[in-house]
Amino acid sequence: MNDIALSKVPNEGLSQRTASQRDKGKNSVEMWHEFAEDTTLHGIRYVSMKRRHVVVRLIWFVLLLTSAGYYMLTVYRAFNKFYSHPINTITSAHHRTKMEFPAVTICPLNLFAKSKMFATDENPIFASSGLNISSCVVTSPVRGKRPCGLAMSCCCTLADEVDEYNAIPNCTIQYRRDLLDIMNKSSHRLDLGNFYRYYSQGMNSLSGPICSFGWEESPCSAKDFSPFVTQWGMCYTFNSGNDGDIRRVDTTGVSAGLRVILDGEYVDEWEGINVGPGQHVVMELSQKKFKNLEKPFATNCSQRKLKTFSTYTTEGCLYECVAEKVIEHCGCRPVGYRESPYVSTCNSKADLNCTFVVSDAVSCGCSVPCNQTAYTAEVSYSKFPDTGTAVEFVSKGYYHDIEYQRNNLVFLQVGFKSLSYEMHEQQPAYDSNALFALQNGQGFPLGPIVADSPPDDNETFWRAFRLVKHIDSDGQGIKANGSTRTAAGDV
Repeated sequence: MNDIALSKVPNEGLSQRTASQRDKGKNSVEMWHEFAEDTTLHGIRYVSMKRRHVVVRLIWFVLLLTSAGYYMLTVYRAFNKFYSHPINTITSAHHRTKMEFPAVTICPLNLFAKSKMFATDENPIFASSGLNISSCVVTSPVRGKRPCGLAMSCCCTLADEVDEYNAIPNCTIQYRRDLLDIMNKSSHRLDLGNFYRYYSQGMNSLSGPICSFGWEESPCSAKDFSPFVTQWGMCYTFNSGNDGDIRRVDTTGVSAGLRVILDGEYVDEWEGINVGPGQHVVMELSQKKFKNLEKPFATNCSQRKLKTFSTYTTEGCLYECVAEKVIEHCGCRPVGYRESPYVSTCNSKADLNCTFVVSDAVSCGCSVPCNQTAYTAEVSYSKFPDTGTAVEFVSKGYYHDIEYQRNNLVFLQVGFKSLSYEMHEQQPAYDSNALFALQNGQGFPLGPIVADSPPDDNETFWRAFRLVKHIDSDGQGIKANGSTRTAAGDV
């Protein structure tokens, strides 16, 4: 068997040399006709046959050009589609016996606690609550016995309307000017983030008599809510994961999630918390997960790390990008931005105007995350508390009267609608396998007009090589390595 296989090699080389020797007596035209008549690409063969009528050959020529043109158009469209990188999104549902509970953030709309804002330096809570910040010490000669919280609001917050200043007790133009003068002489600026942190309403005063989690109603407290500063004031996050512990649920419904009563304290009557006082708010959550494709696909998702967030999000990327540009161009730091703590916070009208200009002009290029978890909520409202609950709270000594409860309390319940999530996964709609599969279907054979069977690669290559050699032998030869040799002499 091996002898037979080995004996074929010299025979093939001998037949190719014999064919080359026969070709020496033929010119290029004869070689072309031989190639055209012997090739399995019969579109070319029918065009070249001299014995066929010229009209028939012309028809075949037109058909051959049409087929070749259609093939080239198909190839162009296929590659154009391939390099446009289209995407298919596959949606599927996944059911689980347990799911991680999301982080729930509560942000009171009232920036400050009334009791703290009106506390004078002699008030016991002024020292015990940490209200004696450095700005209070600097301005004490001007303030006298007037509250530091109101003084800082008068001189150094972002209020830019006369009506807002007039709403602050004793906030006259002269008083504001005196406060700013003494701070400027001391080269001191109010740290607005610090001011929010100590003078806002704490979670201890926000949370009411009910706070529990899970079907077993495990008790929770203000310690389970992580505080952080934003440009809109203080916010508190339940199940933040900062301690490395993520709570999970194994039962559907709001009764198996977070249950908390929030007690709002207001500076004036038109401010409230997110959902408004006197309401029982039920939020049923549905989870969605997204898997996006990276460049070169249109989504061009990102997995880069952020400075102040553990997980990449488009919103977090935009926040950090704008904050860095504000620091660069305005020389101040947005309130709540934890990077660059040595830079003073933006708390003047000029700072605010500069921030708006930079925010409108900056281009961040923040793409969607490659992996993202999002939630949709179905929210329902009802009146809270009912008479029976209000009376019970009074009898237990939680509150003094029913009217206060209806004007200040919010009962919030958050849970999963079902223990499942919806997955949206992007996949390439047209990859290299699809591209070459289409070419195999549209290429050789080029339909019945061009070929009746795929040509043998070796046969086609050898005939074409012989033809090219003869064409060259009619000319000046082939140059190689600085010398001239004829093609026939190379055989």
